[in-house]
Amino acid sequence: MRAINAIDLACLKSASPDSSENVYSLGLKQDESSRLRRIENLKRENALLMRMVEETRIEIVRLREQLSAV
Repeated sequence: MRAINAIDLACLKSASPDSSENVYSLGLKQDESSRLRRIENLKRENALLMRMVEETRIEIVRLREQLSAV
């Protein structure tokens, strides 16, 4: 199990193409983690919305059937 708020460093090549130095960017890793969390949250939200749409469609069909029976 991963620790909450674990610090992982992302290793990047230096901005200079002829340099062999590596640059570590904590900010980049945190941005990526935030982006992945946001994607997962959006997937859950999308699933809930799709469920609501389907339930609404079913309810509309049911109400139409009731109205046509009157």
